[in-house]
Amino acid sequence: MRMETKKKQITEFSDNFLTVYCHFIYKYLGRKMLSNVKFKRFFSTNVYNKRYEAILKKANLSILPEEYFVSVYITIIGVFGLIMLSSIILLFVNSLYSLIVFYGGIIGIVSLGIFLYNYPIVVSRKRAMEIDASIPYLLPYMKILSKELTLSKIMAIISDFLIYKEIKAEFKKVKYYSEFIGYDIHSSIREAMQSCPSRQLADLMNDMVTISNSGGDIYSYLERKLNNLNDEITAIEKKNIDTLLIYSQVYVVLLLISPLFFAIMSSILNLVQISSQTEMVPGSGNILGIILMLFILPFLYIGFMMLIYYSKPLYSRLVPIKND
Repeated sequence: MRMETKKKQITEFSDNFLTVYCHFIYKYLGRKMLSNVKFKRFFSTNVYNKRYEAILKKANLSILPEEYFVSVYITIIGVFGLIMLSSIILLFVNSLYSLIVFYGGIIGIVSLGIFLYNYPIVVSRKRAMEIDASIPYLLPYMKILSKELTLSKIMAIISDFLIYKEIKAEFKKVKYYSEFIGYDIHSSIREAMQSCPSRQLADLMNDMVTISNSGGDIYSYLERKLNNLNDEITAIEKKNIDTLLIYSQVYVVLLLISPLFFAIMSSILNLVQISSQTEMVPGSGNILGIILMLFILPFLYIGFMMLIYYSKPLYSRLVPIKND
């Protein structure tokens, strides 16, 4: 049991399907290809992007840029070869199917390349947003701990008891550098800051290290920081309430009053047509009303509920995780 726990904590970053896939491709194909001098020169010049080392760290992916780009390159070449083979085979069956597969495959490859190139950037930005949204829950906890405990004790406790995934991962990095690498707490925090996607959290950590080095009062700093953050949250909540008031007016007019008005007007028009004995398409008004009630309105209601949900600030939509 102890060996399993140690193995789980020995890495600074997280593993997922993408990291396992890239490790596999690099181990069995990438290394052999990069051992070729000509391919390595082509790869370094046209494929490899060194700035992705920082991006992959901020995305919390345990992949080297070399691993990632050679895996992406091999994947795209493999998919392209599969598409070409399928097109050639279909050419003997139906030329139209062959063209559809070829051009559809080209569009798919371009889309795949764009997705894979931007995936770490998107993950990094998403993590930054979630970390920023977790800070309002972090600061009160840190403020209470800082009244009696040192900075190293605060970091150790927080890394074990935080319940929000992304910000917990950042504090586990501090624990990794401190307990497994052997850095002091200040160096551990500064190393973790290098791979932190959130500017707010990085600034918070940097300020705490600076105050701790100079012998200042971390509790007073966190109290001021929390007061400023509460003022910002109050302003955000007020703005959100104003937005919800506008949405509620739109909801009443479009999704409550309009269907009732349509139903009343349809009934009146049907009565007028029947009384005047004019020709009309049987049941045309009923069919339109059924379509509106069964298909259009439910989607509008669902869309409005999603609009309300995603209009809320992200910090109010975070889902806690179970502690390890």
